[in-house]
Amino acid sequence: MLLTRALDGTPRRIISLNPSITEFLFVIGAGSRVVGTDVWSYRPREAMKTIKIGSFTSADIEAIRKLSPDLIILSYPVQRQLVEPLSGIAPVLAIPMPVNLNAVVSSFEMIGELLDMDDNAQRVMGIYMDLLRQSIDVEDAMVVLSLGDYVIPCEASYIASALNKVGIKYVRDLKCVELITNKDGVIDIINRVNPKLVIYEGKTKDYRPQETSWINRPVVHTPNDVLAHFGPSLPLDIQLLINTIKNGEKFVKGTSSITRPSLNDPWYKPYL
Repeated sequence: MLLTRALDGTPRRIISLNPSITEFLFVIGAGSRVVGTDVWSYRPREAMKTIKIGSFTSADIEAIRKLSPDLIILSYPVQRQLVEPLSGIAPVLAIPMPVNLNAVVSSFEMIGELLDMDDNAQRVMGIYMDLLRQSIDVEDAMVVLSLGDYVIPCEASYIASALNKVGIKYVRDLKCVELITNKDGVIDIINRVNPKLVIYEGKTKDYRPQETSWINRPVVHTPNDVLAHFGPSLPLDIQLLINTIKNGEKFVKGTSSITRPSLNDPWYKPYL
């Protein structure tokens, strides 16, 4: 993690352009400090009331300046082009894309320390990991994320790490994240690694089996922005995935990306 310059005291006005971190901030009780977020920061629902100052990959620099933040949180490397211009406004904390669960909780821990909310952060981190306990036995799973192009996480990713922890064993033949622009490229990888299950995260909220009619393996669909999110909702959404697999169903229903729960909803009860 990179903090571009020292903080001037404990941050009280935070801008988060990292949806996973935005959710964590609200869950540990720092939501009142969040003054601006990107449009993808809709977990929890309370985050939707913040001023929206950009997408996941762009930001309105002048709008951010007017909000007078004392900490700006980014995702790295996808937002690396924002580090320099935003560093002139406030210290920037660049969170690397986590390569495993340890990296996820390390980012949570650092934020707790920076905000002087260590105890709250440690409690949420412990619950997060406790929720990711083995409860199924599935061999050789592979994830395909439809994000415009196809992104296939490798074994050194927080997605593979989380799935392995709950008993969905990730294929061992993907050493690097694969960015594929066409179906043929995905088919080539599927044929090479020979997964027994493909978990496909679609572009929309809906179940669209036609999106995977070309995959010649068993497929379970998730809505968009489920496994692509490592915030506190990830363990809860993975439990829905486990239940879907156990029930022999094809589509994971009721995920946080669909229901967009409030902190007052039962969804967040394990944390609060």
